[in-house]
Amino acid sequence: MRAWRFSRVVLGLQLALLTAVAVILLTTAYVGAQQALQQGTRQAHARDQRVLESLIESELRNIRRYSLGIVELGSLSRALSDGDASAVSAILDGLQGDYEAQHIDALVVETDDAAFVSTSVSLLDTPLPLAALSRQAAPLSTWTTVNARVEGRHYSLLRLTRPILEPSLGRVVGRLHVFVQLNDNFWITNALQTLFGARATVLSHDGAVLDALARKPGQLDVLEALDGIDGAIVTTPQGVMREHVLQVGNSERYRVRSLLPDDSFAALHDTYLSSILYATLVVLGFGIVLMLVLRRLSGQALDNLVSYAEQVPKSGVPTPFQGGRFLEFNRVGKAFEAMLTRIRERDKYLSGILEHSPDLVFVKDLENRYRLVNERYAWAVHSTPDTMLQTRAEDTLDGEVVALATQSDRQLLRDLAPVKYKTDLHTPDGVHRYLVTKFPIYDDRGRPYLVGGIATDITGITQVREQLQLVHQVFAETSQAIVVLDDHQRTLLANRAFGEMSGHDESRATAAIRDFLRGHPEVAYHLGRGHRWQGQCYLQQGSGGSLPVLVSVTSLPPTDGERRHVLLFSDITSLKVAEQRLERLAWYDPLTGLANRSLFTLKLSEALQGEDAKRTAVIFIDLDHFKDINDTHGHSLGDELLCQVADRLRSCVQSRDTVARFGGDEFTILLRGIAQEGQTMAIARRILSALSEPYDLGMVSCYSTASLGLTLASRHGGSAEALLRNADQAMYEAKSLGRQKVVLFDPSIDERHQQRLRYEAGLRQAIDNGELYVLFQPRFDITGRRVVGAEALVRWQSEEHGPVPPSTFIPIAENSRLIVDIGRLVLGEACRQAAQWAEAGYPVPVSVNLSPRQLHEGELIRDIQDAIHQAGLPPRLLEFEITETHLMDNVDQVLPVLHQIRAMGMGLAIDDFGTGYSSLTYLKRLPIEILKIDRSFITDVPGDVDDEVLLGAIISMAHSLSFRVVAEGVESEAQRDFLEGLGCDEMQGFLLGRPQSAGKLLGTLRRCDETASP
Repeated sequence: MRAWRFSRVVLGLQLALLTAVAVILLTTAYVGAQQALQQGTRQAHARDQRVLESLIESELRNIRRYSLGIVELGSLSRALSDGDASAVSAILDGLQGDYEAQHIDALVVETDDAAFVSTSVSLLDTPLPLAALSRQAAPLSTWTTVNARVEGRHYSLLRLTRPILEPSLGRVVGRLHVFVQLNDNFWITNALQTLFGARATVLSHDGAVLDALARKPGQLDVLEALDGIDGAIVTTPQGVMREHVLQVGNSERYRVRSLLPDDSFAALHDTYLSSILYATLVVLGFGIVLMLVLRRLSGQALDNLVSYAEQVPKSGVPTPFQGGRFLEFNRVGKAFEAMLTRIRERDKYLSGILEHSPDLVFVKDLENRYRLVNERYAWAVHSTPDTMLQTRAEDTLDGEVVALATQSDRQLLRDLAPVKYKTDLHTPDGVHRYLVTKFPIYDDRGRPYLVGGIATDITGITQVREQLQLVHQVFAETSQAIVVLDDHQRTLLANRAFGEMSGHDESRATAAIRDFLRGHPEVAYHLGRGHRWQGQCYLQQGSGGSLPVLVSVTSLPPTDGERRHVLLFSDITSLKVAEQRLERLAWYDPLTGLANRSLFTLKLSEALQGEDAKRTAVIFIDLDHFKDINDTHGHSLGDELLCQVADRLRSCVQSRDTVARFGGDEFTILLRGIAQEGQTMAIARRILSALSEPYDLGMVSCYSTASLGLTLASRHGGSAEALLRNADQAMYEAKSLGRQKVVLFDPSIDERHQQRLRYEAGLRQAIDNGELYVLFQPRFDITGRRVVGAEALVRWQSEEHGPVPPSTFIPIAENSRLIVDIGRLVLGEACRQAAQWAEAGYPVPVSVNLSPRQLHEGELIRDIQDAIHQAGLPPRLLEFEITETHLMDNVDQVLPVLHQIRAMGMGLAIDDFGTGYSSLTYLKRLPIEILKIDRSFITDVPGDVDDEVLLGAIISMAHSLSFRVVAEGVESEAQRDFLEGLGCDEMQGFLLGRPQSAGKLLGTLRRCDETASP
């Protein structure tokens, strides 16, 4: 074999290698740069796609919010409910001028009978059938696509549909459709053009161009020429063509193609060719220079290298390498062969096991001293490999770990077989669990002289196993049914709860799920598209029944190209029962089972909108003195009476009629098909008679009557509110006429009611405006020569109504809380005037009437204390009068209040005595001093024998109980003389003093004082 000069061959190969390396590096750089540019283009494409979606979503979000504000307009829902087409059109036209509606091309309000269309300027010349397009079915509250072809041109619009609800009942009275046209839509195309910085932009749908925009002529032609080329990004000499997808909500997908300027690829190609040329020239020049240098130096250098290499010992004796093509290489190769073998073995041992192993590796001798540890082991025990060499294990490890290690070493040396065990180490990263494997290492004689070990970190595996066990337990034991399906709707997993709910075992799970999906296509739809979905369904059970369930559909991330789907079934039987109960509570009275106010009003409104609206009547019923039954027998028996009233009302009407309880002891009846007033009156009298029958309440039997008010839809109003209000007024008119009566509504009743309301409103203002004032009527001794007291009487001089008599405004104030405020005003004024009289030397007691409401108010005692304190009035100069009727009806309730008043040192009197039904037993218990006989007993005396006898008896009885007697309404001397003869103590009336101002009464006091003086 011929030997070649190694230096020459090396020089030739080096020149070729440099050339090849230069070409490879430049080519690699070129390809890398080209890929980087392509990657940048793809990233820019993906980024612009996200920005595009964000931009369009941001604009359309404002439209969604604006549309929500439109459907919540009360004026729009009222106009739709009233069928006012002109009002609806005016509202829509006014909305088009709003700044927030600038991107809305059309608004359509659709009802069952009509459609109202309002378009922006952009659609004025476009003959789109918006009303017909609005009637196409579409999901609510999401964007959908509406396509139309008009006059041979394809139009595409985005539509958002929202329901319009009537506020009071929550009925859907119409639907609002918001349209955004994509044809020639400058703001969308301009936004896309600005977003991409494109030369040209085209928006298309189903092959039809909706809009296009170019910066210069001819640039759209480039996009049209590239229309047939597939791919989201296409690089051409004219630039980069990119295609984006525009989709909003549930709309169809639109193509957005844009042409962007990009000269990077052409510049890269030119740079690559020039670099190749320069690199070739540089390599050739460098090779020639290197060849001349190496030719001079290579011989001596290689000889020195060979001489050095030949000195490398192998078992202490160098051996020359024989044969080979190159003399120098033969010697160097042979010399380094053994060295490379030893280095390779050491690298395999040290680098492969010690340095790169993630496990803990150690070797120790039989005396438990470490001979070798890797970095990972030293780190785990908070040390370093150099420090641990020749140290004992017990000096490094914890006591429990050392004990376990020692025990395993003994087993290893006894059995001479590998040993495995688990242990915990406190590493710098916390406590880790390791699986330790130990094995014996034998010497040349086959005896174990070292112990080797590898510890694998199994912390994560242990945690995963525990989590898997927990997940499996939760999956098996959860009360919710869980089913895992593949893409072919085959059951992969099903827990026990599914078998309990469906009644099918695991072998029938797939068939049961497929039957369920066939019965619920909406679930199958979302399942097939990988959507998240939740809704209420019914699961057919093996027994033939059906179970209401809440179904949740979730698609798992694909694994190995296969998708998994999870169906979650929750039993909502109890929820359904609760919903039915809530619905029952919402529409029916829980005590009687009758319809409540809400349901009655709804049924009445429906009846008034039907064909027989004019043949409808309403009866309003209120039980008389029901409070007395409650107070006497208790609320439980009162509830039983209400239930019996409900049963009697049901028996008095037909099944088509509606009986309702409005609350308390108020009931209403809706009569349908009533042709004449006589029919309604006959039914009302039948009800009145039925409710007058005795009620058997178990231990007791009681009676109750009712007052009825009637209204007819043909005469008394066309709305539910008007009929109920008028029936209520007619019922109160029946009560005012003596109860247990039927009153048909008459406009005069409403007029009186309105007058009362006007008086009540005026009375509220009168308190603040100072229209109320107090007069004082003196009370004389029976001789008429001395004033022994004065009664404070309130009067009203209204700016609107003029002087209003007390008989008119006092009952109005009694029926509202105004009487409390008026009583507080009178009390304060009476105390102030009495204090002034006393200061002037006339300590005359002043009496103030207490209304029933004041007696039941918790603030009465505090008001009295405040009044006498502010006026500085001694309590003995203040008296209170309570009417006999109210006192006897509520004696147990007011008795504690009366005792408090007497304890404060003030006097008490019974007013209008004789009009009620006083009991002598109660009279003895009352802490009163004065008994005032009602004027009705004084009017006809002397002369009326019966009244004379009654007066004598009353005066005699009062004196026997130590009461002073005052006769009211004395207007003649004959009456005074007669009362004086009976022994009456005091009198009050027009004979000696009418109600007068405080100043005038002071003059009366002075005159009486002067007359009495000698």
